[in-house]
Amino acid sequence: MYVPNYVPDPIEIPGNVTEEDYETRLAFVKRVAVLHFASLLVVGAVAYGPYAPPQDASWWLLGITLVALAIIRVSLRKGRTEAKVSSLLLAPLLVVVGFVLHHAQTDGRPIWTMSIGPGCALIYALLCGRDYSFVGQYLLSLIASSTAIAALAVAAPASVSDARFALIANGVYLSYYVYDLASLLARRRLREELAAVVDLYRDVLNIFGYIVRCIGHWRKHRIWLNPR
Repeated sequence: MYVPNYVPDPIEIPGNVTEEDYETRLAFVKRVAVLHFASLLVVGAVAYGPYAPPQDASWWLLGITLVALAIIRVSLRKGRTEAKVSSLLLAPLLVVVGFVLHHAQTDGRPIWTMSIGPGCALIYALLCGRDYSFVGQYLLSLIASSTAIAALAVAAPASVSDARFALIANGVYLSYYVYDLASLLARRRLREELAAVVDLYRDVLNIFGYIVRCIGHWRKHRIWLNPR
């Protein structure tokens, strides 16, 4: 007797990174971590640069870019073309993310602190050797980055509002980053590291697609929903 799960199974592609040996998987994670942190430096350069479109236009550009990337992934998922196209769109994606954060930093928000968590996560990935763990990466990076942000807030000194923003933004982003980094291993193959970095930005839209998949799954298996 087949008993379906209450939620749909995660999407996996043939030949994904999880099918490789441990050393290969670990090397892939480290490369993605390095490239992701490098992408944050590009975003920061744009955010602290002298120009950005108006705030509303920046948000529209970001929304259109993320939706376009989501459509590309869904329509081209079965082949390797999607990874190549997504990689080519990484640069404009980073620019529009920087535009949005430009307005946050001009409003006085310490957005640079959002790089501390991923920076600690990168240090962990590079120094852990074979003892890599996503749970360990998250917990140790969260402790180290939160401590660093708190120390900087005291030394600066920063306002209570800015310190609260920095700590919350760091915790939320680090939680999302480590979870998505673990999840995308089943959706990426070797030599798709740049596309994986795109996923780390694009996957903020996954919640909407996941809701649609859940509803379809519930209807198919008559879970929760009224069969009539």
